[in-house]
Amino acid sequence: MAPMAEIPDLIDAFGAGLYVLFGIIQLDLWLRRRERRGHLWLAGAISGALLVDVTGILLRRSGTTTDPGLQIANHLGVVVASICLFELFAVLAPRHPVRGVRLLYASALLPLPSALVTGTTDLLALSLLSCAVLILLAGSRAVLEVLSGDREARLLAAGFVVLALCLLLDLLMEFGLLPTVPGAPIAGFFILFVAAAQTLAERSERTLRELEQLRRELEARVDERTAQLRTANLQLAEAARTDSLTGLANRRALLERFEAERRRSARSEAPIALVMADIDHFKRVNDEHGHAAGDRVLQEIAATLRGALRAQDTVARWGGEEFLLLLPETDLEGALVAAEAARTRIEETPVRVGEQLLPVTLSFGAAQHAPQATVDETLAAADRALYRAKKSGRNCVRPA
Repeated sequence: MAPMAEIPDLIDAFGAGLYVLFGIIQLDLWLRRRERRGHLWLAGAISGALLVDVTGILLRRSGTTTDPGLQIANHLGVVVASICLFELFAVLAPRHPVRGVRLLYASALLPLPSALVTGTTDLLALSLLSCAVLILLAGSRAVLEVLSGDREARLLAAGFVVLALCLLLDLLMEFGLLPTVPGAPIAGFFILFVAAAQTLAERSERTLRELEQLRRELEARVDERTAQLRTANLQLAEAARTDSLTGLANRRALLERFEAERRRSARSEAPIALVMADIDHFKRVNDEHGHAAGDRVLQEIAATLRGALRAQDTVARWGGEEFLLLLPETDLEGALVAAEAARTRIEETPVRVGEQLLPVTLSFGAAQHAPQATVDETLAAADRALYRAKKSGRNCVRPA
């Protein structure tokens, strides 16, 4: 068993080993993530405590407590630990800043070079007083943080209370008011360092959770915005292929569909037919009843044509009062039958404009697309058939 005189040195040596290990861990954490300044300040505070511990051992080993060099080094450790602890608490309890702290830093640091130059330690008491104020201010920030509702700061505040009690016990033992129990300051500082490290870890974990939540929210917003843009693009694409007045396919959409049907027909050898239709005497409707009535007629005719054809057929507004019907898998005879059915339905369905019922008729020209023909050639054939229907007295269907 070690002699009783060596027990304080053994405790201090054990504490120094803990400080070294813990300080290396905190320094490594800071080197991995430089933006986490709390680990750097904690490593600095541990280094200061380590210097105090080592110089305390050396002072006891030297048999004197008045060695100026060791005393200055010991006080330097106190200053470093105090300043780093204050900065650490500023990171962990940022909502309660302290003014005038730079003045405290100066009053803690300036006596050290003076003592080093003069070889006297008279001014070191001022340095110790400034360090005590810094530690008290740091602890008060943690307590105020807890009172403000920060649950994560409770462990930090508890660590400060333990340190304060240990330092108070050490002071009472120094004055002989309590039996000497070595290691109280080491235990107090180490408990505070562990509490600070745990608080840093909880802060980091919370930051990561918040970042993850922000990332999920950002992804959700991006997905939502992407969906909105996709919908808008689809709507724009649909608008570019739709006649705004009638809601029918426009010329562009009809030609795209016709080209697709041509390719399919080339593979399956299924017939395709085109029917071109024109409203009879449409100019008279506009002149006698106004353009609003003309628009109403166009809308009603479009709806009637859609209802008269199959689902796979396409009705398009070709331009003005002209419509074009694309009939897949339909030969010329079938196109004539479909056109006649549409013509009859339109003839039997007058358009209501205000209080009036306007009789409306259409002329139709049908053409079957030949495999070797171009789109323009088939369109021209249907147009010629429509011209013949007009010449034949209108309100009729004619083949190409």
